[in-house]
Amino acid sequence: MTAPSAAAALPTVPVPSCPLCGSGERRLLGERPDTLVPELNRWLPPGTPPLPAPVNRLVACAGCGHVYLDPRLAPGALARVYDLWYRHAYPALWGDDAALAERRREFRRYHLGALTGFAAKPGTLLDVGCGIGLFVDVAARAGWRPVGLDFDEAAVAFGRRRFAADLRVGHLADFDPGARFDAVTLFDYLEHSEAPRDDLAAAAARLAPGGLLVVRVPNRAGWQARAMGADWLAVICNHLNYFDGPGLRRALAEQGLDVLRVAAGNCQTEADIVRRRLRWLRRRLAGRGAPLSAAAGAEASGLAAGRAGAAGALGRIARSLWIEQVDQVGGWFGRGNNLFAVARRPA
Repeated sequence: MTAPSAAAALPTVPVPSCPLCGSGERRLLGERPDTLVPELNRWLPPGTPPLPAPVNRLVACAGCGHVYLDPRLAPGALARVYDLWYRHAYPALWGDDAALAERRREFRRYHLGALTGFAAKPGTLLDVGCGIGLFVDVAARAGWRPVGLDFDEAAVAFGRRRFAADLRVGHLADFDPGARFDAVTLFDYLEHSEAPRDDLAAAAARLAPGGLLVVRVPNRAGWQARAMGADWLAVICNHLNYFDGPGLRRALAEQGLDVLRVAAGNCQTEADIVRRRLRWLRRRLAGRGAPLSAAAGAEASGLAAGRAGAAGALGRIARSLWIEQVDQVGGWFGRGNNLFAVARRPA
């Protein structure tokens, strides 16, 4: 696939087989222009040439049903997107105490809750894709002995200073193969993985007998995804994989794990939605913005079209609230936008 201006396009590579089952058969689901790169361009310093937005092409494996991008950004292009995002967009979160406090509540209530519901007591924990280490800090305060792992040096350095946490730079495949943990967490990680089956195998191999693996990914079977179709907010160029409950359950079981729970409830309350959107509106009216993650940044970009000023901002926040309300109601019926899975390594 080539973009309208092939010379300026970010390079892509074909994906010859399904990242989960290896089948070479697939069918096209749809295409949409990327929303992450335009949002990233908004954060670049003046004078920095903007990146060209790719077109995301979704395909479904004919063998196992897994959905993924084909083609996807080449490794160098993906590295460039991540580098610019972490240097210019993501740091907005680091200095936003209100956003950090809200994210901390979410981690404590839902992410830690998914783990402690099955753990007899706190133990050792490896958080893969830890970013600045916020969940590592939350887990440590709850009695766990956590280690965080992320490839971004700036995020890790910030987290070490802010939380005095044990954060390390690296990739899961290269992490100490002899280390064993009572829990491994992959929060908003597998959708970014170029080799999700290998990463699940590496995570499972680092579990102690009886250890828990907890995964969170966007839910392509959620009501928000179904309502928005190809315009689903989670479809962005660095989300290479799109899971549903049965597919994630099967992928975990194939690693020899006992799957204890797969659920797609809510990760926020009605009050959380309104509070965050009002804060977003105030910042937008003041000419600022603070995405919490790559997906949140893409969401902000996707809602940014329209008239400038207060009227346009009100229209965007109204649409945003409607989209999030679809997700909230879906969560009441187990069809939320975030899919949590908990699996145990046999003792």
